[in-house]
Amino acid sequence: MPVSRGDTLRVETLGPLRAYAGDRELTLGPPKQRATFAILALRAGKAVSRDELIDGLWGESPPATAVGSLHTYVSGLRRILAGPGDPPLPTTSSGQGYALRLAPSHLDVVVVEQLAEQARGSRARQEPAAAVSAYDRALAHWQPGSPLSGLPGPLAAAHRTRVSELRLSLLLERAESLLDLGEPERVADQLQRQLPDHPYHERLSALLMTALNRSGRTADALAHYHGLRRRLADDLGIDPTTELRTLYTSLLTDPPASPAPAVAEPVRPAQLPQGVGRFTGRADSVRQVLDAARETAPGASRIAMIVGVGGVGKTALAVHCGHQLADAYPDGQLYVNLRGFDPKRPAGTPADVLHHLLTSLGAGAIPAGEEARIALWRSLVRNKRLLIVLDNAESADQLDSLLPGGGPSFTLVTSRNRLGGLAVRYSARRVTLSPLDAGESLELLSDAIGGSRVGEEAAAARRLAELCGHLPLALRIVADQVSAGPRPQIADLVADLEDVWRRLDALEIPGDELASVRGVLSCSYAKLPAEEAHAFRLLGLFPGGSIRLETAAALLDAPAPAAADALRSLAAQNLLEISGSRYVMHDLTRIYAEEVCRGGESAASRRGALERALRWHLQTLSHGRTLDEPPLPFAVEADPAGGEPPRFADRQEMTAWCAQEWENLGPLVRTAHRIGCHDAAWQLTYLLFDYFATAGQAQDWAETLRIGLRSAELTGNRTAEAALLNHLGVAHSRMARNDSAVEQLERGLRLADELDDDLLRTSLLGNLAATLRDTEHPVALRYAEQALTLACRTGSAYHRSGCLDVLCGLHAAHGEFEESVRYGVPGLEAARRSRDPLLEANLLINLGLAEHGLDDTETATRYFRDALALCSANGDRYHEALALSALSRMARPTGFQRTAEDLADQAREKVAELGTAEAAVVTGLVASLDAIGAGPAAPIRCTALGGVTPLR
Repeated sequence: MPVSRGDTLRVETLGPLRAYAGDRELTLGPPKQRATFAILALRAGKAVSRDELIDGLWGESPPATAVGSLHTYVSGLRRILAGPGDPPLPTTSSGQGYALRLAPSHLDVVVVEQLAEQARGSRARQEPAAAVSAYDRALAHWQPGSPLSGLPGPLAAAHRTRVSELRLSLLLERAESLLDLGEPERVADQLQRQLPDHPYHERLSALLMTALNRSGRTADALAHYHGLRRRLADDLGIDPTTELRTLYTSLLTDPPASPAPAVAEPVRPAQLPQGVGRFTGRADSVRQVLDAARETAPGASRIAMIVGVGGVGKTALAVHCGHQLADAYPDGQLYVNLRGFDPKRPAGTPADVLHHLLTSLGAGAIPAGEEARIALWRSLVRNKRLLIVLDNAESADQLDSLLPGGGPSFTLVTSRNRLGGLAVRYSARRVTLSPLDAGESLELLSDAIGGSRVGEEAAAARRLAELCGHLPLALRIVADQVSAGPRPQIADLVADLEDVWRRLDALEIPGDELASVRGVLSCSYAKLPAEEAHAFRLLGLFPGGSIRLETAAALLDAPAPAAADALRSLAAQNLLEISGSRYVMHDLTRIYAEEVCRGGESAASRRGALERALRWHLQTLSHGRTLDEPPLPFAVEADPAGGEPPRFADRQEMTAWCAQEWENLGPLVRTAHRIGCHDAAWQLTYLLFDYFATAGQAQDWAETLRIGLRSAELTGNRTAEAALLNHLGVAHSRMARNDSAVEQLERGLRLADELDDDLLRTSLLGNLAATLRDTEHPVALRYAEQALTLACRTGSAYHRSGCLDVLCGLHAAHGEFEESVRYGVPGLEAARRSRDPLLEANLLINLGLAEHGLDDTETATRYFRDALALCSANGDRYHEALALSALSRMARPTGFQRTAEDLADQAREKVAELGTAEAAVVTGLVASLDAIGAGPAAPIRCTALGGVTPLR
């Protein structure tokens, strides 16, 4: 609903951003659009230039699309604010900026500043009661939640800092007025509540000490001073100010008249931080930690370490388990943040950490030397049952001095490194955290933003979890963003995250580097030595889902042993995960690695790395070819970079390798096309023929071929175009798109005729004949005979076998079974001589159909059984489904122990693995077998390979 004439626009920024038209709250849209509104509102009617808005939203590095995005946000706000009368959001006179029509008195932060001036005036007139009243009215404007929570951009972050400082100033000024009124107890109670958020603020501490002293609690005031002095020394390496030391001395020499209570005995340390609320998932990890802590067997390790990538939830798990274990360790719980990956402060040194630990246990004089501190620490804890949590460790060396020398205490360590030294030296139990699973991610989101919200947008919530990589830190960040403001849609945030180049921008709480996925990853990256940082950057370029050592060696242009060292080191720091013989990089880590690669590697370095990876894959696929195959229409360039490509024993081994590598091969083809390596794009596509012909994924094949064909066209290589049009025709036929298949094959044939290339012409004619056999049988026979003549003339055993297969299938499809056998038998012999399992399988199926049509069940069964054995070994799911389906429909498969029902069940399982169109082909075969069973003369229409015997 737009803003109507007479509605008063009112804006709140001292909590989540809210805007009201009269009494109605406005829905301001997605985060960056709301951030745009906040910038305009904070200027309260003053013009804001386009450049100022861009700086406020993106900072010093705006994206290239910033101007267009800003226009979109302003247009969205105009629609929300539109109404009769003057528009609330006009363009400035120059046309380069915008101003929001908002009265200063209707912006909460302006009202607060006016009230603060009133209060200060009352104090100047020595009217403390009036001052307190004005301060109370000002502080009442703060709302629950962080100011402008969930809004991105530097300006929102700066506003948060400014108003946080303003609020503290008002609280302290109010406390001074209350002291003037003689109410120190109220001051002490209220200031103590501020200490957790401001542990180093010395003005706050001075007022608190004064209030405690005036309340007759001088001992507490002195104890607070000692605690502050330790915090300043341990955390910041400084002493209290002269003013604070003077106040402390005055309390010692001039205590109040009323007696101070005795100082209490040291309490049992209970230093565990607050948990994350309702802890989600991780049942197995929790069990592992608790089991380690409760282990009582002699010699059992009293150390466990929780390791994983930054943001995966290590501290949350440690704190959760610590609270569960607290009762089992009656001498207390110690907690130290070792700051191994803190971007703002250096890692804690063993000497400093030991000082904290010894003080926590009430040690008297702390020795100056580190060795003496270690000895005292181990002596103190020897007979105590303590839970010791050492969070955020940088390395095993940082921990050696901090571990108890023995005794019943239990130490729980967290780190982004694998801490192999700790495992080796002390048999520490390692608990490795991975991202949450899909169910756990949705549970976390439901806990954070409400189950009803997640239920309303279930699909968007699932996609949100995927885009966050199921990383707990990322999920909590987006949960905060979804919770902020007037019910933003989960789908809006999903749309922001879908842009991979902006995803890390969205996964952060502005102004808090540790609540940022990029910030967390940057801390780990900053710790890497130069060579490992270089490897990390280049690995971010690799477009596949995982990488082998040999591929990584090519990408990095390094010998295999050096590449292995780099991969293991990155895995030790949880920037990679090891999965069998592969290394996997988390999606968000990959985005960050590619981001720093763009800044840390030259364009030539980035392109060179990708070109090496492409050449390595081309060499690997070309090694899977046999001498009997047609020659490649290109030469594969040898490249000394990287590990030795695998050598395959046969084509079956090569296609099995492709099946394992498909998650990389498809993205590599797309990457090659994107970066202009067009020869590599079409050559990789060409070499994938055998894999796709057996894998039964025709849709993927066609999509890959379209990319490869476009690259071939861009190079002007007409031979490549003809070869890929040939393959594309086969793929379209596999999808039962025969009209399109014929179109592609005829285009390819015209090119082959122009090139006068008999081998290409043979393949295209053979595939065209097989495609036309159900619709134009005489034409198909003519094409097949022409292809066979060409194959005999070129002397290619492969092409001769393929053309005989085409003729075998053509005659079988039209009930001419004797003719089918006459072509099929020599074709099968030729296929075996050329060692082509795909052609052999197709011929076995066609011959089985022909023999079944001739009522020779025994021979038909033998052919189908041979095809099944061959396809099972080859991973040829398509022909395996055909063979199983055929055997299941035989009345009694001679010599076969499995029942028809068993065979049918297996056939259905294989069919389910195929594409829809290919599954229809298998169904057509079953129908043709039923037709054959009706009598030898019955007309049938059976197809193999969707009507195409695939010839390269």
